[in-house]
Amino acid sequence: MHIVQDYGRSVGPGWLTEGIADYARYKFGVDNAGAKWTLPDLKPEHTYKNSYRITARFFAWIEKNVKAGTIKAVDALLRDHSYKPEIWVTLTGKDLDGLWADYVKNPQL
Repeated sequence: MHIVQDYGRSVGPGWLTEGIADYARYKFGVDNAGAKWTLPDLKPEHTYKNSYRITARFFAWIEKNVKAGTIKAVDALLRDHSYKPEIWVTLTGKDLDGLWADYVKNPQL
């Protein structure tokens, strides 16, 4: 997935890159069930900065419950090296901490 992402020396944080990679696997994976690969249930110690499947589940929630196309838009910004954390407010109306707080209240996918 990182070859497809092609962020190079992106300005984005590592947890974001890894979360998008696992979100893509969740959405487009060929045989996730056969590989016994799933997204984890939310636990109290989780945060969106945990990366990988924890972040991917949060992104799946955003796509379903906040605004479809958000993660694709963030991916595009990482690709052209123009990502800034403030973009979440522009795309969704909330910053990441606000989105995470909403997710924690109702994490169902």
